[in-house]
Amino acid sequence: MKIKVKNRSAGNVVYTVPDLKVRRDFLPGEIKNIDSDELVQLSYSQGGRLLISQYLQILDEDVRDELEGEVEPEYNFTDEDIKNLILTGSLDAFLDALDFAPVGVLDLIKKYSVSLPMSDMRKMAAMKEKLGFDAMAAIENSAEDNPVEEEVKPTRRVATTSGEKKSGRRTSGGSKKGTSKSTSKN
Repeated sequence: MKIKVKNRSAGNVVYTVPDLKVRRDFLPGEIKNIDSDELVQLSYSQGGRLLISQYLQILDEDVRDELEGEVEPEYNFTDEDIKNLILTGSLDAFLDALDFAPVGVLDLIKKYSVSLPMSDMRKMAAMKEKLGFDAMAAIENSAEDNPVEEEVKPTRRVATTSGEKKSGRRTSGGSKKGTSKSTSKN
């Protein structure tokens, strides 16, 4: 049975399955139809489970559940979900993504925070604290490389204090199986 598998990271993903004499090279965002036996063999190989859980996204829910068990909602994030999280998502949902998302999703959060660009200073500060990635500096460097002649209107941002929880989720995150929508617990 063929299964759709996506490279959800910002870089190439390459693996080999010696028993099947298979070598796969996924470009960023590329989707390939992979035989389910190959995925099982990959999961048994050294580093295979890490690739599946952190960098590749199994788009068939039944096969994913069989190989991975329950996953965090961020596992199922699409590129659009990530863009919406950066541009319009709540701070709590963004913090949950930083805490629970696979590495491939975190790579895309970094990428889109610069290319969109991200404008929420609280999210930028959280990303710098949790990931060590300075989105503001990256956006400034990107702007120097690609100057824009449009006038940018200043906006006023007001930071609020919240009782950030140190452990556990801040949002319900939807069901563990497939929704990427989240609601606030407040």
